Amino acid sequence: MDSKRVSVAEGKKEFTQLLKEAREKQMPILIFNERSAEFAGALLPPEEYERYERLRAYFEALRLSQKFAHLKLDLPELVRQAREELEEHAA
Repeated sequence: MDSKRVSVAEGKKEFTQLLKEAREKQMPILIFNERSAEFAGALLPPEEYERYERLRAYFEALRLSQKFAHLKLDLPELVRQAREELEEHAA
């Protein structure tokens, strides 16, 4: 995936336009410190951020399943129970 690099100063000055560009071009905007050339952050298209969140949640679930594998838990049953409890509290 292509990306665009901008300085922190340019990011501040052109924030709204950069958000629009990231969304329209489906392209991350990478923000760097001018002096140190250190990565400072990124503007992501919404779909890319959602993809990142799904991946992060997947890897967290994988980490937890490995951590608790020795307990021989029935994960589908735990998920079902957790969902039921959330629905009860929401009602």
